[in-house]
Amino acid sequence: MTCIQIPGGVICVPPTFKPGDQAPEGYLAWHEWAEKQHKAGLRQKECGRCGKWRYPQELSDTVDSYRAQTKRGTEVIRFTAVCHKCAVPSNAMYTAKPAI
Repeated sequence: MTCIQIPGGVICVPPTFKPGDQAPEGYLAWHEWAEKQHKAGLRQKECGRCGKWRYPQELSDTVDSYRAQTKRGTEVIRFTAVCHKCAVPSNAMYTAKPAI
């Protein structure tokens, strides 16, 4: 968000967002961005790993699957989308520290 200082105050102007843009940093800018995405018809999906709700451009191509059972006991396979933050390979997330 760009803030301009004028005599007697400050004016903050939010950037213009288009549908499909990546999410910005910052609370107010994110809400402006999310409003544009929602008005464009984009809807959030829940990440299968962290449980946070993300818009489609925040989701990776990675899909997790797991077996589950319905109330009647029928076994089904569920597929869940994974966000970019959770799709990082597990060996890149944890780097081993050298022993001293």
